[in-house]
Amino acid sequence: MVEIISWTKRQFTFDQPVGVFPAILERLRGTPARAAAIVAKFTEESLAAQIDQTWSAKEHIGHLVDLQPLDDARLQQFLNRVPVLSQADMENKATQEANHRETPVAQILERLRIGRDELVQKLEMLTPGELAIPSLHPRLKQTMRLMDWVLFVAEHDDHHLVKARLALSSFYLP
Repeated sequence: MVEIISWTKRQFTFDQPVGVFPAILERLRGTPARAAAIVAKFTEESLAAQIDQTWSAKEHIGHLVDLQPLDDARLQQFLNRVPVLSQADMENKATQEANHRETPVAQILERLRIGRDELVQKLEMLTPGELAIPSLHPRLKQTMRLMDWVLFVAEHDDHHLVKARLALSSFYLP
């Protein structure tokens, strides 16, 4: 199996035409359903298990919920034409403190669904001009358009869905 690259080591090129935005949005819209499919056959105990001191499947999915306030803030920053986006908490304090391992997975999935639905509804209303608004991503040190940021969020979602799946890979399913 191919080893997944650490999120902080990922590099991005943002050169897609605005016409691919509907497909990017569809991908973001599908995150909750894909997360639900990954965890569907596992017990709460399996979903909460940490292997080698890494996050459990619940923590990876919960992390996406924890970032929803940052997503909302960054969307507003783009629309307000702020030159530099706010910095993410790279220590993931919200996820460390959220106790996702003790939270029923159905509750985590519902919060993810609601948050993604709200974000997608806002994004569906944007004009091509708004999708092209640029801002500097502070960690990447790279200018991105609003639509590139949506792709970045979708990539981050996928990264954590892969990590959730990997966290469950040692559990046998009949």
